[in-house]
Amino acid sequence: MEIVILGILLILGILLILIEILFIPGTTIFGIFGVISIFSSDYLAFQYFGYNLGVIYSILSSFIILILITYSLKSNTWNKLALKKIHVDSVDKNKYDNLKVGDFGITTSSLKPYGKALFFNKSYEVKSEENFIKENKKIKIINILQDKILVKKIK
Repeated sequence: MEIVILGILLILGILLILIEILFIPGTTIFGIFGVISIFSSDYLAFQYFGYNLGVIYSILSSFIILILITYSLKSNTWNKLALKKIHVDSVDKNKYDNLKVGDFGITTSSLKPYGKALFFNKSYEVKSEENFIKENKKIKIINILQDKILVKKIK
């Protein structure tokens, strides 16, 4: 029974450390619990089997851990799980530079409260100050925030 407990603690510790190294960047609870599990396994080996077998178990477990971690890092084992797509999209920070408060436009869709509007022959997504503005109605820009244009209907 002692061998089963030692084996479970060692395997659990190795799995937690591999999860830490391969999937979760930085030092997290997985790595900490993995190290605690491995040290607990070594400690219990000394308690169950005495000094001589405890030293042999610690050396063998260290060797096994070193081989498994080295193999998992060097081999192509994790290529199927690796992220290969690179994110190249960017945010257009100056997309409202040609607009200013007080400009007039026309709605190209109904605003409920979000919708599309046309300013200077260019389409923008806008938000109405009111709840609903029908399509093809004249609107006026009342505020330009970082990510939205606030408009109101001209009567």
